Amino acid sequence: MNFSWWTFALQAANFLILVWLLQRFLFKPVKAIVARRKEEISHALTEASQEKESAERLKREIEAKRSRIDAERQAMIDEQQAQLSAKRQTLIEEARADADKIRDQALKRLDEERAIASKDLFERTIALAAKLAERLLCELDVPSMDQPFLKRVIDYLDRLPAEERARLLPSSDATVLLVTTAHLLGVQEQSEWHDQLAKRLGSNSAIKFSIDPALIAGTVITFPHAILRFNWRDTLTTALKELHADG
Repeated sequence: MNFSWWTFALQAANFLILVWLLQRFLFKPVKAIVARRKEEISHALTEASQEKESAERLKREIEAKRSRIDAERQAMIDEQQAQLSAKRQTLIEEARADADKIRDQALKRLDEERAIASKDLFERTIALAAKLAERLLCELDVPSMDQPFLKRVIDYLDRLPAEERARLLPSSDATVLLVTTAHLLGVQEQSEWHDQLAKRLGSNSAIKFSIDPALIAGTVITFPHAILRFNWRDTLTTALKELHADG
């Protein structure tokens, strides 16, 4: 086998030309394409990173906004619940006040009705007691049921201080003393009443007599400025009032 330097030289030249051609028309454009592609990838990664950061920031903002909205919603719910609770408490207090008012009115009306019923019962009791006492007294066989009360009147006037007794009948010729009894006094009884009263009150007073069966028994002596009551009707009424007050 013969070695040819010319052939070797031509093949080396062809190889160098091929390398130059590849370098110029293949490697360099490919390198440029790779560099450009690398730059695009880097840019894309940068943009992706920025978008990721933007997305993360947007996510945080959304979460913060959502948290704020939740907090505001919870605050509104709490405020509404507080308002509803306050309103409910107000309604309860108003209802309780209305109930207390209605109860007080009912109790007041009940007390008034009870007082009216008690007064009516009291008046009926007095009337019944008066009728019963009058019937019992009418059945008694006594010459005069009013005459015993003269002693009570005389005892009262005797115990009365002179100054007070003088004020009962002012010194005047026109002074009239009215003696009212439950039954008509006889002439002798009227004379006795007249003498006893004149002895203690003075003889210058005119004494008149009248009757009032409602007294049951006893007398009412009417002075110009005073009234003396010594009769069963007033005694019975006073006793029943005291019993009613005790009850």
